[in-house]
Amino acid sequence: MHMIVDEIPVRRRASSCPLLLAAAVALQGCTALSVGVSKGTPLSRFIQLSQAVRPQDYRVVPGDQLTTRCYYNPQLDEEVTVRPDGNISLSLVGEIHAAGKTAAQLSDEITKRYAEYFVKPAAVVIVRQFNGYRVFTAGELRTPGQLNLVTGAQTVLEAISSSGGLTEDGTLTSIILIRRLPNQAQPMVAELDISEAISGSEPEQNVALMPNDFIYVPRSGMADFNAAMQQYVFRNLNLSTSVGVSYDLTHLVTP
Repeated sequence: MHMIVDEIPVRRRASSCPLLLAAAVALQGCTALSVGVSKGTPLSRFIQLSQAVRPQDYRVVPGDQLTTRCYYNPQLDEEVTVRPDGNISLSLVGEIHAAGKTAAQLSDEITKRYAEYFVKPAAVVIVRQFNGYRVFTAGELRTPGQLNLVTGAQTVLEAISSSGGLTEDGTLTSIILIRRLPNQAQPMVAELDISEAISGSEPEQNVALMPNDFIYVPRSGMADFNAAMQQYVFRNLNLSTSVGVSYDLTHLVTP
């Protein structure tokens, strides 16, 4: 970005430079972690607590796509989607609440309902699409949003790639990962330097994801500096005069 100044008295021009340099020094001390995270969890502790959580049987959530099969009565086989209210509808037995149950528990319930009509009512439920295995991305990504943990991404770096990669203002050095474990009331927050994982010096920075993880990619320090400089120049300096001397503000700080 260039600041264009002409016909400005020498005294004013001299007084403007210290202001710009002061702003540059202040902004240079800022980090990309500008999302208000005050209590981060050290990465080693973050990974340790995550590994201590025993994998649990998957429980159905709204949006899951299920297949119900009845071995001895294949005419009852159906493909259904769990509705927002957590229920599914089957042709013969009607409404069944599915959300919060494992596939085995739901299979047992449907079998019991079919037992009112058949001698051999054995039924089984297959989860075709796991809507509960999701992770979320936001911030300086080209296509942030929701990803499937099974088919879309299994690590932080894969989630970034599946979200279209960074924008030109994004940074790999201060990525925020928020995770809520079942045995904890408060979520954990880790700040990751994915560039260290890419270089191979700290591969543990590329954390394996868990369901409902939230990944936030902040703006880089230079992007914040450039935005602040634009606000300062265009809001606080009188640039109503014609074109004259040009200053490149990006040289005021070291990237």
